[in-house]
Parts: sequence; structure tokens; C-alpha cells
Amino acid sequence: MSTLRLRLREETRDAHESVDALFGQHDLSTREGLATTLQAHSIALRRTLAALPDPASPHAHTLVTMITAIEQDLAALDARPSVACQIDADDTRIHPLGLIYVIAGSRLGARILLAEIRASTDPVVAAATRYFTCPQSEDMWKSVSNTLKVWTGRADEEKEIIASARTAFTWFEAAHRTVQKASTPV
Repeated sequence: MSTLRLRLREETRDAHESVDALFGQHDLSTREGLATTLQAHSIALRRTLAALPDPASPHAHTLVTMITAIEQDLAALDARPSVACQIDADDTRIHPLGLIYVIAGSRLGARILLAEIRASTDPVVAAATRYFTCPQSEDMWKSVSNTLKVWTGRADEEKEIIASARTAFTWFEAAHRTVQKASTPV
């Protein structure tokens, strides 16, 4: 494993565990639990897409595909589309590799979550798997993994990549809070 990949894993572990704990509260075998998770992921992915420097890059295209899959799953669940959310960040300090590492890496856990969704007794939920089975996301992970294998960048750039990965995790936390707030009765 490359040094940068190992550093990313180790230095973002707490943030990763925090996000996993937030989303782990939701039962993905239910419409409400799956919809909440999908809505929050859509917000975080949209924020990531907006931060990428090249909107025509393959990673940007994959994010658009993933967001579209989420919206299709939400429609199948008869859930409201994702709410708009402004997540503040200083995009001048964002390194796309750090962001994409988090998004692509999260797709590895999607296999486990997919089993929970498919095990639902609600056939509508069991079929709402477009996002979690998005083949382009697998290609994204292969690309990130290959980039990290041959990484020979500068130490200051590595710090920026790691900081950007942490930022991506905070966007998922903020997106989760936004969805939770929107679903809380007044």
C-alpha cells in the first residue's frame, strides 16, 4: 500500500468513523432510513462536484451519474428529492484527490449496505439500488487506487490531500444534519 494511501486511511480514521456512526443510525431496509441516507449523500456529492476544478473530468461525470442514480432511487421510494444545502468551504485549498478518495472509498462499503437494502421486506426498498450498484463508482475507486499506487507528490501536497479528505467527511456530516433538520417536525 502506498504511503499516501496509508496516511489517508490513518489520518482520516476518526472522521470516517464519525460519519459511519451518523449514517449507521439508519435502517436501510426501510423507506425512511434509505431515503435519509440517499438525500444526505446527494447533498454531499453535489458539494463535492461543485468543488472539483474540472467539471468535465471523468470524476465529475461519475459524480453526476451517482447523483442521478440517487434521485432515481428517491423517486422510486416516493421520497422527496434532496434538499438544497450550502456547505461552506474554502475551495481554494481543496485538492480533488482527497475529495475523490473519500467518495470512491465509500463505495467499497456500499456492498455491505446493498445487502441490507436487498434484504428489505419492502420490495420498493429492495429495488432502490441504483446508487449503491453504480458501476462507474467502481471505476472511480480503481482510478484513485492507481493514482495512489504511483504517487510521488510533494509533502505539502499530501497534507492538502489529507485535509481535503477530512473536508469531504465534514460535508457528509453537514449533509446528514441538513436532512435530519429538514425531516424534524416543527
